[in-house]
Amino acid sequence: MSDAPPTIADASIPDASARNGQPVSALYEVMPHVLRTLRREPALVITLTYLLVAMAGIFYDHAFYRQFDIPVLSLSQISDFLAAGIQEPIAIVLVLSTFPLCWLFDRINIRGRRRRAAEGERLKAAPSLGWWQRRRLAFIVGMNERRGYMRFMYVVVIVAYAWTFVGNYAGYRAEAVKAGRGLEVEIRMNDGSALPTQAGGGRPWIYLGAISQYVFVYDRQAARARILPANAIAAIDPIPRPPGKPGVMVAPIP
Repeated sequence: MSDAPPTIADASIPDASARNGQPVSALYEVMPHVLRTLRREPALVITLTYLLVAMAGIFYDHAFYRQFDIPVLSLSQISDFLAAGIQEPIAIVLVLSTFPLCWLFDRINIRGRRRRAAEGERLKAAPSLGWWQRRRLAFIVGMNERRGYMRFMYVVVIVAYAWTFVGNYAGYRAEAVKAGRGLEVEIRMNDGSALPTQAGGGRPWIYLGAISQYVFVYDRQAARARILPANAIAAIDPIPRPPGKPGVMVAPIP
């Protein structure tokens, strides 16, 4: 087996993945293909954007309702998943903030690849390499040539960012509801009676949200949520708050 040091193709030979003799990021390599596809099929822009917004909405629903032990994903239908992002504006904010994140990660990635390429050239020019230096050079070549791995890492970073962003926001909204800063409602059933909370005395429910077949409300005094069939409810009446009292609208009433 030869001990000759490996070559660093993308640091010395200009090709589709190099510009001015320097490595470029995996994102830069993918973008021309993406742009050509979008120019050929412009409708994909709308489809992909809607898909991202819907996925962010599903993330939010799961993260929010699990704070109240509501298995929203198993109760939802396909139509609920499609409307999840539209009902929650934070999903749109998440999608829009993903683009600056991709750009920042791209800058960090390309700086690291160029720094490793320069180090690799120094090692390659050395008259002899020790065991550690040969292993280091092999690592540099592997990292700079594994573009598929870097593209996968883009996906991992975006998903991790989305989960963290949405999870933290959902946690904030859940704590606001548990503190009483939610939309208070009165639930009237089909038989005309008002659904009482555990404390009774006309204490209101706090509205959490709804899907196509179920409505979710929260009893703050009992610290528990209720899952109500939508077809058993005659009306959901919001209770006006006193002027100056803050409130948090948790989810739109469909």
